[in-house]
Amino acid sequence: MSFFSGEGVGIDLGSGNTTVYLENEGIVLREPTGVLVDARDPSAVLAVGNDAYAALGRTGADTQLLFPVMDGAVTDIDMAALLMVALCEKATGRRKPLDKTQLLISMSQGLTKVEQAALLQAVRLTGAKKIAAVKTPLAAALGAGLRINQPRAYMVVVIGSGTCEIAVLSQCGIVAARSMRTGSFSLDEAIVRYMRREKDLIIGLRTAEDLKCDIGRAQPVPEKDPANAEEETSEGNETNAAEASDGAADDETVLIKGRGATSGKPEMVEISPNDIVKALQEPLSVLVDAIADALSRMPEEMASDVLETGIHLSGGGALLEGLKPLIAGKTGLPVTLSEHPHEDVILGLGVLAGDERLLSAALETGAAQD
Repeated sequence: MSFFSGEGVGIDLGSGNTTVYLENEGIVLREPTGVLVDARDPSAVLAVGNDAYAALGRTGADTQLLFPVMDGAVTDIDMAALLMVALCEKATGRRKPLDKTQLLISMSQGLTKVEQAALLQAVRLTGAKKIAAVKTPLAAALGAGLRINQPRAYMVVVIGSGTCEIAVLSQCGIVAARSMRTGSFSLDEAIVRYMRREKDLIIGLRTAEDLKCDIGRAQPVPEKDPANAEEETSEGNETNAAEASDGAADDETVLIKGRGATSGKPEMVEISPNDIVKALQEPLSVLVDAIADALSRMPEEMASDVLETGIHLSGGGALLEGLKPLIAGKTGLPVTLSEHPHEDVILGLGVLAGDERLLSAALETGAAQD
C-alpha cells in the first residue's frame, strides 16, 4: 500500500514558487509563494499566488505583499499554511482540500531544528491527517530518475529560488551535504546591482528575473568568425537563412526600462547577454567554488562513483544557459540536467508517494521525517 493510500497531495513549498501534486493526476498547479494582504489588517488576505505576484512593486500603502518562505525556511507559519490551503483549493476546486488528506512536503537540507519545527507546524495547520517531510536533494534525485536506492553514490546540486543544496546520496540516504542560502534570487539581486553600478539604471527584481530568463547566460557569447559569417550569407538559401537567424539570437540586445539612478527619471538602456554574464560572475563563482569544496570533502570510497555518475543539476536555477558547461569545465566532471529540473523535487515527492518501501527507507536514513 502506498503512502497515498487514499486521497493525497504533494507540495513543494519553495521561496519563489509553490507546486502542488495530486495523486493520480500529477502536477496540477505552480504559482509564486506570495500573499497579498490588507496592510491595516494582515489577516485579511486579498490574493495569493499569481494574483499576488502580479502586484509586486505595484502595491499601494493600503496593501502589503508577504512572502511566508524566505531562503527555504518558513518565516510566517500562519501565512504559509493559509497559502498552501488556498493554492490547493484552486487546484482541486473545493474548500478545505487538505482536511484528512495525506501530505508529502519538501524540506530544505539546511534548515535548523527550529526552522524544521516551523515548517511541520505550518503543514499541520493545513488539516492534513498524515504528513512526511522529505529533504529536497533526495526528492530532486528521485524526480530526475536517479536510482538512489542502490549502493552507488550520486552528487546532486539543487539550485532553488532561495537556496542551493549540494548533496551526495546513496541507498536512499544523504551521505554528505552542504546548503547555502544562495539561489536564483541571488542572481536576480546581482543583476539589479550591476544595472545600477554599470548602467546607472534602477530596476526591480521582477525585471531582473525577466532579463535572466530571456538573455541570461553563465558564460560569454562566443564571437563569430567573420569569414564563416560571410560564407553563411553567401549561400542565400532558406535553410541557411533560418540557421543564421537562430544564431543571431545569441548576441541580440534588449531594451530595458527603469529609473535613472542619477536623473531620477524614466530611462531606457540597451542590454546584451554578455552584460548579464558580467552581472552573474560573482554569485556563480561562489556556487562553483562550493561544488568544488564539496567534491574535495567527499568520502574516498564514493569519489570513484561520482567520477562516473558525475554531477546532476536540478532546480529552476539550473536552467540558466551555459551553467552546465561552466560547472563541467571547472570541476572536470560530466554534468547532466534532466528534462524538467524545475519539477524534479515535486516529481520526486510523487515517486515517494507511490512507493511505500522507498519512503520507509528514506525515513530510516533520516532523509525524510514524519
